[in-house]
Amino acid sequence: MIDFEYIVIGNGLFGSAAARYLSQESKDVAVIGPDEPKDELTHDGVYASHYDERRMVRILGRSRIRSEIGRMAMDNYRMLEEKSGIPFYEPVGCLIVNSDDVQDNNLEPPRELVRTLNIAHTLYEEGDSSWRKVFPDFDFPETHWIIHEPAPAGMIDPRAMLRAQNVIARQQGTVVIPEIVVHVEEDGHFVQIETRSGARYRARKVLVTVGSFTNCFNLFPHKLPLQSETEIFVLGRVSSTEADRLSGMPTISYFTEDAVIRDIYMAPPVRYADGNFYVKMGANTPTDYHPNNLAEIQDWFRHGKSDVHLGDFERVLRAIVPQVEFLSFQTKRCILTRTANKYPIIDQITDRSYVASGAHGSGAKSSDTMGRLAAGLLTGGRWLPGIPRDLFRVV
Repeated sequence: MIDFEYIVIGNGLFGSAAARYLSQESKDVAVIGPDEPKDELTHDGVYASHYDERRMVRILGRSRIRSEIGRMAMDNYRMLEEKSGIPFYEPVGCLIVNSDDVQDNNLEPPRELVRTLNIAHTLYEEGDSSWRKVFPDFDFPETHWIIHEPAPAGMIDPRAMLRAQNVIARQQGTVVIPEIVVHVEEDGHFVQIETRSGARYRARKVLVTVGSFTNCFNLFPHKLPLQSETEIFVLGRVSSTEADRLSGMPTISYFTEDAVIRDIYMAPPVRYADGNFYVKMGANTPTDYHPNNLAEIQDWFRHGKSDVHLGDFERVLRAIVPQVEFLSFQTKRCILTRTANKYPIIDQITDRSYVASGAHGSGAKSSDTMGRLAAGLLTGGRWLPGIPRDLFRVV
């Protein structure tokens, strides 16, 4: 039995950030979470949605609070890169494309937020086509308005960001254990933790940050109100010459009236692990569903029918960037974790167990702040001023 003061279960983006913050307070911190699987089709463990090369980041969020959380996180990106020696951030800017006739998932109107929060931006109202001179590779309907948020908006590499958090946490004394936790139980003054391999650990307090897998193992006495949802994204391969030409392209968030593809996000081409360059575009589709247990989540990643919408993704992506020459297209599978009020749950569940989960697909951008909030709860019940505590409680 190995003892720690704090153990973080889940070495994803929330967990790695929380471990870094906790290790500023204590020299007895561990983060337990498996490495990325080498083959998703044969993997029998858990999956994470940060297994990717790009995530969109911007200050303008779905609400004032989510915008402030994102701003705080983005303020730390350069510090994380400098301390870890790992680059992961490219401030290429972002376009938010929307229409008053399209139902979106924003909690507060973006055009009001961007002004009231004093976020640097340029607004192109409906019918104003002057944006085409600035962003000639894009094509959007004249019925939509466009907000261009320049740097620090842009994109991050979530894998590299996680490595950066882990490097700094290790420098501060954190122990990283590449295992899957299957059982957690409080025992007097400690929390007993068991991994799939049978290893046992003990901590004064535990933070669970495993996203869609929160209710898949015996981590809490009861299930938490988190809902998993499948998501599909497409990778459009381009040549290295085309990638160079598009290197300054901003990311986009695009709300469409398309019958199949909705709530689009897109990142410009970057080199992936296979050496090829891909434009990434994700979206919601009518076939998205809610896996309820470990077997159903695993089945989605192994055998999910993401190609059922390949033609629609190709059609929409070509329409957004009609001048880009694509070589091929392939779909990938992802999973989101949602909550009832569209804010993550960051809360104390039992005397010694806490949770941070439910990012609604935007956890990468704000993960550093989410980890900071969670670590503050474990170390004295602290909370950041200006962030309403009740929005993040279990409902």
